[in-house]
Amino acid sequence: MKNTLKKTANTADNAFDTLTQNLSQRLMADGNVHIHPYNGMGNQERLYMRGRVLLDKEIPKAKDQDSYLKNLLNTWQHVTSVEITDTRVGAKIGGATHVATTDDEGFFEIEMENPGLPEDKLWHEIELELLDRPDGLPETATGQIMIPQANAEFGVISDIDDTVLQSKATNYLAAATLMFFKNAKTRLPFDGVAKLYQSLQKNGRNPILYVSSSPWNLYELLTDFFEYQNVPAGPLFLADYGFSAEQFIKPSHGNHKLEQIEHILNFYPNQQFILMGDSGQKDPEIYQKAVAKHAGQIKACVIRDVTNARRDQQVAQIAADVTATGTDMIFASDSAEMETYFQKQGLM
Repeated sequence: MKNTLKKTANTADNAFDTLTQNLSQRLMADGNVHIHPYNGMGNQERLYMRGRVLLDKEIPKAKDQDSYLKNLLNTWQHVTSVEITDTRVGAKIGGATHVATTDDEGFFEIEMENPGLPEDKLWHEIELELLDRPDGLPETATGQIMIPQANAEFGVISDIDDTVLQSKATNYLAAATLMFFKNAKTRLPFDGVAKLYQSLQKNGRNPILYVSSSPWNLYELLTDFFEYQNVPAGPLFLADYGFSAEQFIKPSHGNHKLEQIEHILNFYPNQQFILMGDSGQKDPEIYQKAVAKHAGQIKACVIRDVTNARRDQQVAQIAADVTATGTDMIFASDSAEMETYFQKQGLM
């Protein structure tokens, strides 16, 4: 039954995509489109970033005094994006160029050689341009590529929901209420998170990357939240909520996170990382699998306790099993306890 639903949804989605391609061309002709670059990552050999071309809905920036209704409408605008498909995006950085084409969800990927960018800073600008505007008018955007410096001690791969951002992800009603009726300025981080992550980053020396099962449509809400709360910026690896022959609406939480963690570890094979997560979903189980496959690259796993006693017992056992293999998995009640662990290990 599930496979039949997937195939039916995929067929319907493909038919819808054909219609949206025609819509895309009309929107391009009207000039009402925008490039959304997502923070990318690089090493000394390669650069990688994603982005999306969407209808520009001109959603206003969040304000402290925004009403519940305004927050709901703005979030709905983010969630119900209109994608621009099958259009070319040109990229320029350090004298090098690359051309990518958007897929049926409006995403594009840029993978290119590092043209010899300076090694003395963490972030590098990449210029993007829409190449297929029928009216010939310019549509440009500037993205950011993060390249860890040679003196980086370690990197951090962190979950977002219920690790950095209070989301109540295990309670669907509470999570939906927070997502739709709060905004980037009124959502709350956990106490001490900004200071903790800033200390781990060490003035930009150590890279921080974020892996989450939140949809890409919420990218701007999350990055605005980081900015408002002084949480260090980094590349985000979010989830594509859509239909395909393999996926029905939402990707598997565990598969998505583990795949993205492995993508990062493989991209930086000579860099060690700390994994940060929470007990609310499956982070302990996912990180246990990551340690089993990449033990030499993972310095420690730190899990925030956001669950009840029954789940706590399960997580405590997983933490003990992982620690017995030689890689610490710490189950911490708050940011202060995490900070104490990092200080004892000489990581802060």
